[in-house]
Amino acid sequence: MRRGRLTLMTVLLLAGCRRGEQLPAQISADHVKISTLAGLPRLQQREIKDKERIAALVAFVNSMPDGWGIPWYGARVGKVYFEFENNHRSIGRFFVGQDFFGRDVGKPYTQGASRKEIEELGRIVDVDLWAYVNAEPGAAQPAAPVPPPAAPTPKPTVPTPKPTAATQASHP
Repeated sequence: MRRGRLTLMTVLLLAGCRRGEQLPAQISADHVKISTLAGLPRLQQREIKDKERIAALVAFVNSMPDGWGIPWYGARVGKVYFEFENNHRSIGRFFVGQDFFGRDVGKPYTQGASRKEIEELGRIVDVDLWAYVNAEPGAAQPAAPVPPPAAPTPKPTVPTPKPTAATQASHP
């Protein structure tokens, strides 16, 4: 019994020390959709069509070290998702959370991310990702300015004539 526990502990420790997996490179896309986790405010920017910005985003994803893995406690959920598309067909998904990046490649793989890395990604996609992914749920998010309400239009003040005995119609 004691030997079984020791073996189990050794296996768990070694599993935690393994290097991350290498994932296939993200191929180039012609369009990237940006979405947020359900319940969070939407970002103003919802897609990227600029070829240079898409190329920079693909290069960023492919520059990630081979430290991808699936945590023993299950897949992590990102706050911002980048869906790579080519001819309206999904060809990859990359996401970012509070302190990690993720990729869906058959399974949802993740690896740790520093503030500097998240800010770098934010500069590429022109969004303050660090502030967004670290905001408390329900906290106010930066939004587009709301225009002031339009002034109410005055209603015409035409008096309605009251019926008189002379204008009343007779009914047979």
